[in-house]
Amino acid sequence: GGTADITVHHKVDDGSLEEMREASGGPWGGKSVDDAFEMFIEDIIGKESMKQLRTTSFDDYLELMRNFEMKKRSVKPGKEGNTFLSVPLGLVQIVKNDKSRKSLEKAIENSPYAGKVTFENWKLKWKNENFLRFFEVTIRNIKAHLREILYDSDMTDVETILMVGGFAECEVVQNAVREHFKTKRVVVPEDAGVSVLKGAVFFGHVPDAISRRKARYTYGIQSWPSFNPAKHPENKKVEVNGKYRCKDVFFKYVTKGQVLTLGYEKAQIFQALNPKEKKLECAIYISDSRDPVFVDDPGCRRLGVLTIPLPDLPDGAAIELEESMIFGETELRFQAKDIFSGKSYEVQMDLLGDTVDEDE
Repeated sequence: GGTADITVHHKVDDGSLEEMREASGGPWGGKSVDDAFEMFIEDIIGKESMKQLRTTSFDDYLELMRNFEMKKRSVKPGKEGNTFLSVPLGLVQIVKNDKSRKSLEKAIENSPYAGKVTFENWKLKWKNENFLRFFEVTIRNIKAHLREILYDSDMTDVETILMVGGFAECEVVQNAVREHFKTKRVVVPEDAGVSVLKGAVFFGHVPDAISRRKARYTYGIQSWPSFNPAKHPENKKVEVNGKYRCKDVFFKYVTKGQVLTLGYEKAQIFQALNPKEKKLECAIYISDSRDPVFVDDPGCRRLGVLTIPLPDLPDGAAIELEESMIFGETELRFQAKDIFSGKSYEVQMDLLGDTVDEDE
């Protein structure tokens, strides 16, 4: 995959899992090793030839990357010897047509990798130790992030590291984790590549398998409180119905990292600013920060919006709405209830994707 995602779970007495740390990581999956290999090829044949390989000789490009994928999974860490990789004819021909390089052999000789790789019998040849350098940056980042997590004072009781996903099948990665974290039990299930899919299917049938989880973001809504010159910037000052308000304030419901039980609900009562309007749009926001101030702060983005029809009321009457967030297994439900009429409206957001469903 493109990323390495790491989370920490604790098995509780009822057999369910409690998420001790929300998922985190970075672009340190199998693709980052592929990127290192592609950069290696580009350094040898040049940007224009690499561009030609990806466009006019795309089948050859796919063949090259498939061959690399096979070697990536089969290479043995710590084993002496050589690694051979078949090169498609199209790549050889592209380099041959490049007058500045003339052949793949000469291109290698004039590259930064002269003496570290050769081209023999239509195959690239490395010493194993040189081939393993494609993994260096990726593995260094994985180990550093695991250290950051496992050396946290709240994570000292972690005994087992479970590795799943396609990249977990790579012995180089397995060995690096085992060697670096020798006091931990490292488990790699059979068919680790499909374990994620199996887990998703299981979770679909047993959604309460994870009874408590950490909020991945700070969740809130856009609000318009009375303007306070001591705390609000002048550029956020607006006039609504003859009163000065501060626009775009992030009203927080849940803080990033907060423990959420299944079905956790938080409610708050608000008044519609302009009761004469026909509808009210309530925007739901998430933030990477624990304490965002405004919804347009860096790291904030809109997750969804709930449109609420407003009733006709006599002049001077206030419209009160009870606005609630309910956290499910994989979705967030946002409800707004008109306290006067009792009518409720709801929008549901998929926390694992980008889909939003609105219902009355």
